[in-house]
Amino acid sequence: MSLWETLVLAVALGTDAFSVAIVCGVQQFTKKCIIKISIVIALFHITMPLLGIYGGKYIVYTLVNVFKFQGNLNGILNLAGAGLLMFLGAYMVIERWLETDEELCNFNFAGWGLVVLAFSVSIDSLSTGISLGFLGNINLAIPLIIGLTAGGMMAAGLHFGSKIGCLLGKKAQFLGGVALIILGFHFSGLI
Repeated sequence: MSLWETLVLAVALGTDAFSVAIVCGVQQFTKKCIIKISIVIALFHITMPLLGIYGGKYIVYTLVNVFKFQGNLNGILNLAGAGLLMFLGAYMVIERWLETDEELCNFNFAGWGLVVLAFSVSIDSLSTGISLGFLGNINLAIPLIIGLTAGGMMAAGLHFGSKIGCLLGKKAQFLGGVALIILGFHFSGLI
């Protein structure tokens, strides 16, 4: 996976955190709170793709060594991974279009509330990690880049939320979904 593909993927996955941060940023968080929230989001965005990558790798191992699958496994898994990225992107676009998460600005950013929020905005990173495991992209720098990008996007969204919330908030997740769909087509070989 090239650096530009990794960066596009990282920004696309960070849009969930960014869109939540834009909406919630109107609460005017302190710098200390922004840093704490962003670190937790970054850690989840590092951990979830790692779990997915190794989960995808385990599925491949199981198919080949346990079930003795023969044939073009790489081609099938490449298409499955690319399809999963396209499905995830389509889900993000549809979710934003339906505006299912309007009440996020009332979310509790302390304790378990922060953990639940971090899990919810990083769950797409788990699916993406599985896709990367299927595609054979097991570079450990990828989850690190995803995590740092998501944490940075969360910090920027919380900091600038009151200024740009009305301008970009609802569009960020839509654009991230479109980017994942395009990456899925790219990895499938169609573009």
